[in-house]
Amino acid sequence: MNLIIPLCLGVLAFIDGTLCGFRSAAGRNPRIFMWHYYRAAFGRGAAFAAVTVLAFSVVAVGLVLLGPEGTWASLLESATVLVHIYGAFATLTLIALGLYLIGSFDFGVLASVLVLGPFTLLRPWTIMLGAIYAAATATTVIATVFSLAAGVVMWNFERLLDVGSPPWRGLEGDRRRA
Repeated sequence: MNLIIPLCLGVLAFIDGTLCGFRSAAGRNPRIFMWHYYRAAFGRGAAFAAVTVLAFSVVAVGLVLLGPEGTWASLLESATVLVHIYGAFATLTLIALGLYLIGSFDFGVLASVLVLGPFTLLRPWTIMLGAIYAAATATTVIATVFSLAAGVVMWNFERLLDVGSPPWRGLEGDRRRA
């Protein structure tokens, strides 16, 4: 049983979810020293992504065990399509983040303006169009529904992270006591 493709898709979803944690927190807090706040946001996104990947993994295993013959092959074909589409997008995003983290102001501005900004706007559309393409090329109804469900969840990932999380949460603990 080939597990490389589902593992790659899970890693891509985990990275995306972790970055969604940062994006859902960015610009919502007036703190000056933001490292602890952003670390918590990364952690929240990573935890939510891990739970999401685990939930989809459990459902996939259940479908393979209880579904008709060929379910695994169909899910694997759809996952391969998603890995190619999302992998290309993630590679460009991670290269831009690498340029941003080099430390040069010019590289940071270049990465933000040319890649990170536009890709933040393109992310939901890339996710949904990839899911629609994977669903359209799927060989079974199970793979079609699974691809679309994954796309819908990832499309709404930032919104799901915001549920129950008002922008002022955590500010009361910022003051140091003398």
